[in-house]
Amino acid sequence: MVEALRSDGLFSGIMLPQDIHEEIAAFAQRTPCFGNFDRRLELMPGEYDEAEKRFGRSLLSGHYFERILDCEAALAIQKDPLLLDVARHCLGGQAKLITTRVWWSFPTGKASDADKNLASLGKYHFDLDDWRMLKFFCYLTPVDTGTGPHVYVRGSHKHRALEHQLTFLVGHPAEQVQKVYAEDSPVTLTGEAGLGFVEDPFGFHMGTVPARTRG
Repeated sequence: MVEALRSDGLFSGIMLPQDIHEEIAAFAQRTPCFGNFDRRLELMPGEYDEAEKRFGRSLLSGHYFERILDCEAALAIQKDPLLLDVARHCLGGQAKLITTRVWWSFPTGKASDADKNLASLGKYHFDLDDWRMLKFFCYLTPVDTGTGPHVYVRGSHKHRALEHQLTFLVGHPAEQVQKVYAEDSPVTLTGEAGLGFVEDPFGFHMGTVPARTRG
């Protein structure tokens, strides 16, 4: 895992225990979230289409912010010894948890470019939240190519065109980024509920807008 992260910037294939991911999913389904990072747009995730009409705007995502800290299964992942060990091997003995986030991605055909940029959807970008960091992801529902998978460009954490280095706050269209890297570098991460992966967020990555709801 550590070698894959160093060479590719990505490792996929972690599987959360079934009871853990099911407990987090159940918590997320019964707990109100906030649309588009906006605490004024509170909604139940299963009612996002009605919420779009109520708020008069498209909703790309629903976030839980600090509410996820009320979920014991999410707290258990924070303390997982394997994940902590990977972080220490990649980042050093002083590696520490920064934040834990859980969110839904909603299918919508009406989103503006500004909303997509806020949700980091549809354009490649890289993160500079800290000097060195890792991000661990897991899917709470099955995700295929039509339900908003995450995409990562392998090797882009080490090599980047000059024009991309000078515009790190701007998202880049997929066709522009893919000219720089090998054809097989982009990895679309699909899989069953509980699939986990870890990435170096200094590499190019993006979320995609779901075309339909998840199963």
